[in-house]
Amino acid sequence: MIKRFLRGCAVVLSLLAMPTLAVAGQDTLESKIITGFEPFEPPTRPLIMTDGSEATLASFKGELVLATVWFTTCPFCGKEMPMLDKLAADLKARGIDNIRLLPVSIDNFVYRETPEAAQTRIAKFYDRKRLSNLDSAVDVNAVNSGLLFNPDQVGTPTTFFIAPSGKIIAVLAEPTVDWNLPGTVEFLQSLAAS
Repeated sequence: MIKRFLRGCAVVLSLLAMPTLAVAGQDTLESKIITGFEPFEPPTRPLIMTDGSEATLASFKGELVLATVWFTTCPFCGKEMPMLDKLAADLKARGIDNIRLLPVSIDNFVYRETPEAAQTRIAKFYDRKRLSNLDSAVDVNAVNSGLLFNPDQVGTPTTFFIAPSGKIIAVLAEPTVDWNLPGTVEFLQSLAAS
């Protein structure tokens, strides 16, 4: 228990120490993301999608993918997922189909359960939170997430921005993010066009 508490404190401290792209006087999504690193290829281990099919983080070339690593009992994730669902509904209503919101669950790893049991847990979470616009993917044994978080341990939820070219170009690692801030869709469209 104490080790888990200390590990959590280390995660919080690492989040506070991360550099962000700041826009003076503005509270925008763009002002919260971490950039300034060399774009890199995402891990290509299989994810189990909602329909049981397999995909990888590299499967969606040509789209901007926001791969959000999360799990069902993470308190910050519980607040962020409804905002992501609302953003997904907004993108759909605007006819924007080149931006994919992809929640990547690590429940299978956190609860030491099968991917199928994790999918059931996620479905119950989605029902409880009334999420109807988001797909989901299970990161089996958190292999992709482990590679993404190495060497820096960060907390959940963390979103990796995968450009249409297939490379990770930005990271958003804040405990609470309002995905529905003014200008968010336009900013995401600018990333999708690059």
